[in-house]
Amino acid sequence: MSKFTSFLLGVVAGATAGFVAGSLLVDDEQLDGVKKKIQDNDKLQDLKKKYDNGTEIVKNQLASFPKNVEDDSELKDFDDIVIDDSKSEDITADGNAEKTADDLNNAEDKASSENSNNE
Repeated sequence: MSKFTSFLLGVVAGATAGFVAGSLLVDDEQLDGVKKKIQDNDKLQDLKKKYDNGTEIVKNQLASFPKNVEDDSELKDFDDIVIDDSKSEDITADGNAEKTADDLNNAEDKASSENSNNE
């Protein structure tokens, strides 16, 4: 815990010292000169326009995505899913075909009766 505390204290002290040194070493005239050079530089202004246009394009593309689906009732109804595991059994042997068909028919009957109850 002492290493973390020392690290945290060092970060705070370093940031404070950097801010104080920056504000004392650089006067307002130099800052204004740098800002004016940036505003007068055509390449930087062109780059800024390209950046702004790019961000607008990205914002428009993100706005065109469909919204999240609020109705997740179909995702929660896993009981309605019929899993056909007939590949693990030989369908032609010992009446498995009738058993599989009966299972599927029963699943369809349950699904149709539930749909009629929900409506």
